[in-house]
Amino acid sequence: MKKLLGVLAASVLIAISANANAEFDQTKLYIGGGLGYNDIDSAFSSVDNAIGFQGFVGYSLEDLVELAEGIRLAGEVGYMTTGDFDYDNDFCSSCKIDAATGLWATAVIDYAINEQFEVLGRLGMDFGDDDGLMYGAGAGFNINEQVSIRAEYVIRDNINSLQANGVYRFK
Repeated sequence: MKKLLGVLAASVLIAISANANAEFDQTKLYIGGGLGYNDIDSAFSSVDNAIGFQGFVGYSLEDLVELAEGIRLAGEVGYMTTGDFDYDNDFCSSCKIDAATGLWATAVIDYAINEQFEVLGRLGMDFGDDDGLMYGAGAGFNINEQVSIRAEYVIRDNINSLQANGVYRFK
């Protein structure tokens, strides 16, 4: 399984670097970030959810891979932190589990339903405290050609996140 995950991560990085060797097109670059409402798998029964943040940069890979009409492929890399998780049990009152942090890289595929709405999916690797496979799905709303908002549910080995992100495309 780890070998498969390593191959997947390497494939995303190769695709991004192969596109970087071509003439850099700023109009394919975008940045984003937002908040995540995070849930952790824990041995403690009463762990509260935590609010953290993430930031990322993405690059459209449409020129490398031709997909069906309306479907786009991009590579994203980012950083996330979950925020601290609070819990109570018989041995400790007001205890906490430190925030999980880390870098991640994913391939993102999205389908434009129309000019304003899109659905998306992601698959890649987390290289931080919760390292391993990460995947998710969500939807986006394009406010204009450069600005959009996304809502996504992202799953990692131990932490699941409901995320709200803003995206800015350089045009």
